Amino acid sequence: MSYKIIVSPIASKNITDAVEYYIYKASKKVALDFLKDYKKTYKSLEINPFYQFHDSNYRFLPFKKFPYIAFFIVDEPSKTVFLNAVFHTSLNPEKIPSK
Repeated sequence: MSYKIIVSPIASKNITDAVEYYIYKASKKVALDFLKDYKKTYKSLEINPFYQFHDSNYRFLPFKKFPYIAFFIVDEPSKTVFLNAVFHTSLNPEKIPSK
């Protein structure tokens, strides 16, 4: 059975900001490539969300091509993944979600 993904408003904004950044700084093609990478990450979470723990609450999954990490919580009884943030790995680590 696949997992339901709920994307938080923060994660949605993180994704939108990344797309806008790539459109502005690189090209629409790079932005579309970022979205493809995000969609692959999303699909991976639907199939099997049991990746490494960041701390006692959050798990994480790095994107394949872009320097981003998806932070999420898995609720096994409801088969739901709560995608809380999509974090650029070059940002200040103190901004990484925790607890």
